[in-house]
Amino acid sequence: MNVPRLQEIRQLAAGEPLADRAGHLARLADRTLDVLVIGGGATGAGVALDAVTRGFSVGLIEKADFASGTSSRSSKMIHGGFRYLQTGDVALVRESLRERTLLQSNAPHLVSILPFMIPLFLKGGLINPKVSRALGAALWSYQFAGSWRIGRRHRRLKAPEVLAHMPALDPAKVGEGYLFHDLRTDDARLTLAVAATAASHGAAVVNHAECVGISEPAGGLRRVSVRTREGEFDIAARMVVNATGIWAGNLLERANLKPAQGLVAAKGTHLVFPRRLFGNDVAVSLPTSDRRTMSVVDAGEFSYVGSTDTAADCAIDAPGITERDVEYVLAGINRNIRVPVTLADVTGGWSGFRPLLADQSKARTADLSRKHRITMDAEGFVSVTGGKLTTYRAMAEEAVDVVARALNHERPCRTRKLRLHGASADFKFSAPVEGLNRYGVQAAKVQALAARDQALSATIAGQSDSLIAEAVWGLHAEMAGSLEDVLMRRTRVGLFDGRAVLGNLDSIAGRIMDWTDWSDERRHREIANVRGTLRRELGPLAAA
Repeated sequence: MNVPRLQEIRQLAAGEPLADRAGHLARLADRTLDVLVIGGGATGAGVALDAVTRGFSVGLIEKADFASGTSSRSSKMIHGGFRYLQTGDVALVRESLRERTLLQSNAPHLVSILPFMIPLFLKGGLINPKVSRALGAALWSYQFAGSWRIGRRHRRLKAPEVLAHMPALDPAKVGEGYLFHDLRTDDARLTLAVAATAASHGAAVVNHAECVGISEPAGGLRRVSVRTREGEFDIAARMVVNATGIWAGNLLERANLKPAQGLVAAKGTHLVFPRRLFGNDVAVSLPTSDRRTMSVVDAGEFSYVGSTDTAADCAIDAPGITERDVEYVLAGINRNIRVPVTLADVTGGWSGFRPLLADQSKARTADLSRKHRITMDAEGFVSVTGGKLTTYRAMAEEAVDVVARALNHERPCRTRKLRLHGASADFKFSAPVEGLNRYGVQAAKVQALAARDQALSATIAGQSDSLIAEAVWGLHAEMAGSLEDVLMRRTRVGLFDGRAVLGNLDSIAGRIMDWTDWSDERRHREIANVRGTLRRELGPLAAA
């Protein structure tokens, strides 16, 4: 550890909304708040931001890291839900497309255009004209539902154009295709930006802060007991918002309440490959053998393939890729390409659980609605369940509307045209290191940090373009509390190149932790924790 250089890094990070963890804790401990949000995923962060910008005093606690649940394990798209048109859920499509448009304006550094191709495959040497017409009509419906706001129109592709976009497809099977547009995002960093924006407006937000008890209401207040590594304390809140996603039922039980509607944990798994194996320069939707589709999404040097959509086959607190997941994804992609890929080709991957509203009339998790539900479960206690990443802001707005009515202080929502942390009116992708663009206006600070030492400007691992400086910035400016936080969420190297990280963990960890004041004992503990996490999450990939 170089103490003077460490002081310089802390000075560079000073003033960032999440840099002063102690300050956030001081504003939470033994205080009375209008609103306490429990859960630091996209929805919880969104609720905190909406509430604080309406003038309420707000706190947020998250038992692990921001976005450590579903919000870092999505397909990393901001989309209108084209496939929901097949189920007739036009209202959800319109809502999603509206929110997609708002995010383009509010977070231009975190969302960008994602061209999406749907190939049409030959059967008996011919294209089914009914299928082609139906798909074209559906894309026009998507356009009229609001997709036109993205500024791009769908178009029909001839077979050579389809193959140019993904050369790995079997040319003997490709007939034609369609190209339309949605948005891509870094889901974990989007969640972090929402939390940071809430903090910049006065909310006290803390990760690694677990709710260990909730009292019955007394005198219009509920007392929430919180445990952190720094100690334990209580928070008194007029309203508690349960935004814990798939764990919503657990928190209700802790408060001696029953859920209004059950949740289903729908597991989704993605595997990551070197992009050169597919050559795709767009996202591609491919059919699977079970009447579903699978996406192959380009992401720099990588392409990720998924998602599965199955009932939970492991503990929701310990998601991991299973052999069944690997077999399903490999079978799904290999039925559509010329040269099969194998387990040995996989560089990383992730699994997570979607918190979907239960519906006993649906046999498959893939058929469950992505709608959300806001419930007033009891005096001073509101739950937000279901939904999807794209609509987090709308869900938060509805939840705070309920909170405001309960507090008899109805105030207008201010987040529809509120830029997120890192955004600016004239933002353009211009950082010298392309990956730093996701920091928006903060990219200059991260670049300045990287320029201070050759060790900081080095990449973390493998094929990823993430820098050591990004991990160090996460530790000092973005409330990352562990080595896992920076490898899995502040950067995504642990997801996209997890096998390389696992194989070189001691070296990678040392190069990051050299810029901390952690003891030898803590360093060993951090390395052991990441090694255990990666082995569990990668499953058969870790052993291959």
